[in-house]
Amino acid sequence: MRSYNNLYEPMLQDDYIKQCFINASKKKKNRNDVREVLENLDEHTELLKKMLTEELFIPDYHKPSVINESSSKKTRRILKPHYKYEQVIHHCAIGQFKPIVMNGLYEFSCGSIPGRGVHYGKKYMRKWLDSYNGKKMYVLKMDVHHFFESIDRKRLKEKLRKEIRDDRFYRLLCVLIEHDRVAEVVKILEDAAVEISLEDARELVSCIAFNQDDSAIKILRSAGIAGEDFRKAEQIVRGKRKGVPLGYFTSQWFGNFYLKKLDHYVKEQLRAEHYMRYMDDMVVLGKSKKKLHNIRKEIQRYLNDELHLELKGDWQIFRFEYPVKKDGKFVTDENGKIKTRGRMIDFMGFQFHHDRTTIRKTTIEGARRKAYHIAGCEKISWYNAAVMLSYMGWFKHTDTYDYYLRYIKPSVNVKKLKRIVSKHSRKENEKRERMENAERVAA
Repeated sequence: MRSYNNLYEPMLQDDYIKQCFINASKKKKNRNDVREVLENLDEHTELLKKMLTEELFIPDYHKPSVINESSSKKTRRILKPHYKYEQVIHHCAIGQFKPIVMNGLYEFSCGSIPGRGVHYGKKYMRKWLDSYNGKKMYVLKMDVHHFFESIDRKRLKEKLRKEIRDDRFYRLLCVLIEHDRVAEVVKILEDAAVEISLEDARELVSCIAFNQDDSAIKILRSAGIAGEDFRKAEQIVRGKRKGVPLGYFTSQWFGNFYLKKLDHYVKEQLRAEHYMRYMDDMVVLGKSKKKLHNIRKEIQRYLNDELHLELKGDWQIFRFEYPVKKDGKFVTDENGKIKTRGRMIDFMGFQFHHDRTTIRKTTIEGARRKAYHIAGCEKISWYNAAVMLSYMGWFKHTDTYDYYLRYIKPSVNVKKLKRIVSKHSRKENEKRERMENAERVAA
């Protein structure tokens, strides 16, 4: 297993920090707080550099936002970090953590990986399905129960420690993993108007990050916190040990890192014919229903024993959709449509049939609503234009293009949307060039 060192020092370079500010500002540049930072980038770069150099990053408390996902009917608690400077620190960390995740990552591990989005997954899934050419084929479809909320923090830190030898970088990742616990304890101290030295605050953060509960409690006692406030703080320190905060840039990378060895186990040890994972959603294709049942059992065992996770109870094994034949000819219904048996695969927002790939109904409805909204706008924002063009990619690369021609195209002008997005990108590039030129002149 490869180990990594010297990860923290490169984060302290001015150019690196400035680029992280820019990366974290994508799709947020119209916000006042983001604009203020970018207009004084040199000043904020120095402040963040000092924070990182002295390891003084203390996470802010965020009240969770509850969102409802219409596609899956799930309710999720999302934390929204501040741009100044939490989001930027997350980007700084991922810039160094990304190569660790990508090294040895299974090629069909998709989701939250640059260049491996839904269209990448769809391309290879379609290729695999077509390779069966109507032959008997079964599908194992499953996902992890409450994946992000169930990640064992201690186990994640152990896995990180095996590969990361840079103590300062490892500490930063641990602080990000324990972000919510640290922030909640700090908020209790602030609400109780308890003053604590900078050195003690730094030590308290480290103790919580490394699960040194007794040491953290000792610092709280010495700070003078007492009564109900102390009991609340102690409960938090000794409490939650599962889940990574949803809404953070780092969480999706932690998720892929946590499941990285599972992918190789399924493909190399269990010898699955075709296997794809989109974050915690998994699909295995095979010719034997019995083998898929055995693979499912072994994956469940591996998740339980190695990762302290569980499969959701609604896993499925079914025969993939195939056309019905009689006397060597396809059987059709009264409308002339070929009859099929088996089931299509609903995965990554696509619906894979034996002869075509379509878009999930909720995605189609979202595209239609966005098209009608744009049609009613006097002035189209670059964001709405970009979203609509993104929907266009779904229609273009699936067998749902006829729907676009009927319901979407009459409402939108694609050329106009491209001009809006292009104009916005050009302005951003010109702004960045002016900033770089000003820095060169100052130097």
